[in-house]
Amino acid sequence: MANTVLLNDYDILDVVLLCHAALAQDSPEPPTFYLNKILNLYFGYLNSEQRKEVEVYLAEKKYLPPAPKIEIAK
Repeated sequence: MANTVLLNDYDILDVVLLCHAALAQDSPEPPTFYLNKILNLYFGYLNSEQRKEVEVYLAEKKYLPPAPKIEIAK
């Protein structure tokens, strides 16, 4: 079930600007700097259940692709 969350329009604008800054060739900071700022802005919108989901996602390294299945021929 999806929940609706109201986002502040200035947070959305900040995220768009930070994305553009991260992709710009002449940005004074590396892309990870801007990604961390985006993460900090939007993490506040998560409820406690979603924050636990993030912890599990990171702990179980769900961001990695599944390991290939290796079959040994006899």
